[in-house]
Amino acid sequence: MTNLLRLYPASYRREFGDEIADAHRQATDGASRTARMREAADIVGHALRMRLRLGSAGRSGRLLSAVAPFAAIAVGVYTMFLTRLTVSGLRIAEQAGDIGSVALTGAGGVAALVGVVLTLTGRWTVGTWTVLAGITASSAVQVLQPGLGLEFAVFFSGPAFLLALVAVLCPPDLRPILRPRASRAGVAAALAGAAALTMAPALWSLPHPLSTLPTLLPSLAGLLLAGRQAFTRLRTAPAVLLASLPFAAVGIIVGALDALLLPLVLALPLAVVVAVRNRRRGSATPSM
Repeated sequence: MTNLLRLYPASYRREFGDEIADAHRQATDGASRTARMREAADIVGHALRMRLRLGSAGRSGRLLSAVAPFAAIAVGVYTMFLTRLTVSGLRIAEQAGDIGSVALTGAGGVAALVGVVLTLTGRWTVGTWTVLAGITASSAVQVLQPGLGLEFAVFFSGPAFLLALVAVLCPPDLRPILRPRASRAGVAAALAGAAALTMAPALWSLPHPLSTLPTLLPSLAGLLLAGRQAFTRLRTAPAVLLASLPFAAVGIIVGALDALLLPLVLALPLAVVVAVRNRRRGSATPSM
């Protein structure tokens, strides 16, 4: 616990360190290993938010919470593309005798994709940390892989890493309530759907008019999973603009920016409508 407390700014640690340690001790006393890991992840995330001044009371924290679900969806699109790329690369790598590094890169992408599904089905903490771990592992393999290196990893995985970090750093009290926690059968169905959308284009090539579907369909599926609740925090023009940037960034990476224009065209008007309604409701609420 002492090592975890050192992650906080010194002033915050002096003022609240004992309180945090007591709360952590009570939460983990007799708890399972999974529960202890979850508590440790919460403390790490909170410490990072304190260092970056991303608390829920500030404007930065509120903007972060508005972008977070869209960042998770965009990372899901990226991880599907990474997995398809890995499947295609395994054939070449097998002939070149470099199958290990390619497989490890794909494994990181698959882990991140599982994390995205967990995030969008109501398991925010474990899901977002799984996404970040998978992207980090995949990036590390890319850095060490001959012929790729640091520059490739920064361009190809850097934006996805930042988007995963946005989801992790979203303040807990501002996390979007996307939907109640899905059942195990619901999570399994979502994972099966993600696998089908990922693997089908890798096994069967599509003609040009349909070649955008592997990018378009996951985007629409992610927006459908997130539902209306993902749009409720888009109350200002900067929030609406920032919510569109994850799709643009991933579209550039995967070379399918045109395929992601439809989700943007569908999402942004809906976001504007929701923002206007939220403002009207806020102004109609009597002040206390």
